[in-house]
Amino acid sequence: MLNERQERLLELLAEEDGWMTSRKLAQLLKVTDRTIRSDVDAVNKQQGRIGIESNVRKGYRAVKRQEEGTASLEVSASDTSRTADIPQTPGARCIYMIQRLLFENRELNLTRLQSQLYVSEYSIHNDIKRIRKMIEPYTGLKLVRNLECISLIGDEHVKRKFYRDLLVAEVQENFLNLNRLAHLYKNFDLIEVKDIFVRVLEEYDYSIHESMFPMLIVHAGTSIERISACHYVQMEEAYPGLEETIEYQIAGEFFDRIAKRLHIQVKEGEVGMFALVIMGRRASNYASDHIKLGERWLNTKRLVDGSLVRIKDVFGVDYRDDEDLMAGLKMHIHSLIERARTQMVLEDIFLDEIKQNYPLVFEMGLCITGYLEEELGIAVADMESGFLALHLGAASERLNSVRKYRAMMIMPYNQTFFDMCEKRIMEMFRERMEVVKRCSYFEEAEVNRTAPDLILTTTPIDHALNILTVPVSVFVDPETEARILEALNKLDKNRFRLEFASHIGHLVRREHYHNSLTCQTPQEVIRHLCSKLEQEGVVDNKFLDSVLERERMSPTSFANALAIPHALRAYASRSTIAVARLSQPMRWGGFDVRLVMLFAINESDQRMIKIFFDWVSNIITSPAQLERLTQPCTYEEFVERIME
Repeated sequence: MLNERQERLLELLAEEDGWMTSRKLAQLLKVTDRTIRSDVDAVNKQQGRIGIESNVRKGYRAVKRQEEGTASLEVSASDTSRTADIPQTPGARCIYMIQRLLFENRELNLTRLQSQLYVSEYSIHNDIKRIRKMIEPYTGLKLVRNLECISLIGDEHVKRKFYRDLLVAEVQENFLNLNRLAHLYKNFDLIEVKDIFVRVLEEYDYSIHESMFPMLIVHAGTSIERISACHYVQMEEAYPGLEETIEYQIAGEFFDRIAKRLHIQVKEGEVGMFALVIMGRRASNYASDHIKLGERWLNTKRLVDGSLVRIKDVFGVDYRDDEDLMAGLKMHIHSLIERARTQMVLEDIFLDEIKQNYPLVFEMGLCITGYLEEELGIAVADMESGFLALHLGAASERLNSVRKYRAMMIMPYNQTFFDMCEKRIMEMFRERMEVVKRCSYFEEAEVNRTAPDLILTTTPIDHALNILTVPVSVFVDPETEARILEALNKLDKNRFRLEFASHIGHLVRREHYHNSLTCQTPQEVIRHLCSKLEQEGVVDNKFLDSVLERERMSPTSFANALAIPHALRAYASRSTIAVARLSQPMRWGGFDVRLVMLFAINESDQRMIKIFFDWVSNIITSPAQLERLTQPCTYEEFVERIME
């Protein structure tokens, strides 16, 4: 049986998909060349499906043995077409395994999975632990291991919710880009499904609110994917009058066409569920646009527009429809220009707090500051970034309000008490949730149809549904407020976990993980990491200059442990996080840094910037987790820690 180091050696070669020198392997595994040769011999003596081929000049590479175990075949061009979609990182492997468990196999054989993914038993074991953490919030959903096989056990409703949440977490602010969404469905063309649905809507002269349309397509796509795998949702009870509604007729016609096009069998429960989804839930600015700076007249409305365009270009977040933000920025820019003209300096009272607690918003403030310096041709004080960040932070709250949680209220009292209770709760939490259904008693079928994120109830309820249930007082006392707040925070945490697992969890690659790096200055660390990325074609030669420019604006160190250097406007060919553990703590800005994570983002993945900075915010406010993250460890252990 192979030891952990030998399994890591085999995994390194399998992921490289090519030759690696003995010297490079020895450096990565922290052993001698002689140990590498001994480990290669040990691997080749095992009767596994993967062996190691050696070459005096080129080094070593992984090979796939034939079933008989005699001859060996290269993992090369002949296998490329078959293995092109094999995931290469832990996060990607988790999603791959989940998709197969949901749609292709009722169970997965772990030994066969190792061979298919070219990874060790150790890696598969860690992937299983990650998946279990991902499904923790979904009551009744379990990853069960039986000898050498795993299976995903749980109610069909829960499985669909989990999968839809994964999809939403993956696409997030690219949600309206159905072309991007389409690649998630392997067995049919989602764009064609969308076109069929649109034609049916047109024939029935039925309008769908734009904000609702993407979720309808996600629901339809998920239903079709599950139906194709012979998994069906049953409507437990009849819904009086549903079949007479126009929405039911639309759903029926839609699924009838889909069934003929894709040669699948659709049951009535699917039509009814989709019909319910289709139904859904049934200041003037007085300031002038112009201000004078020196001999120039400046159009502040144009500067606001340009600032928000720059934010959108860099971060992928579009605030241009937020009239409150535009008015606020316009007034602030007027004041900023006035301060620049009179050489007035703002007092630095909360810049560090904003940077520490709201790193993404702070980055946006810096981005606008940089844009204004370009446009105005003057230096803008650092403190302005903090004030700009306040405007952007408020706008972010408004932007996130469209993702309010859906609450269902159950209260066996009269209408007056119901209205009073709901009013008081919404006065406290209207920014984070909305009441989408009110009932006087609990009915599981009705709850499933409503699909709320949480249930608020004044009477004890015992149920097995995967829905947070919060006992509340009809008079909404402080204990009730605390319980609702705790539930909303838990939903936030679960949502973030899926977002993180779907995005950042697979960006740290083994070849970009540098252990015990010795450098003298932050600039030297940045140059080292960028040069490695440039050598591999991840970034171009402009990337380093952009990272250094950002560092000159304000050090990217956070707390006494971590630095996250990154570019302002330069993009990578593929999104990557390069990690360096420093051999000795280094003074970086005002902190002693031990861990450096350089973030390189592809232009199409701008949503990941927010997820990454959200994760940084969580890490720096958790001393124990930050300390664990910065302790020396292997690549596998580091990935495990960031996925916790």
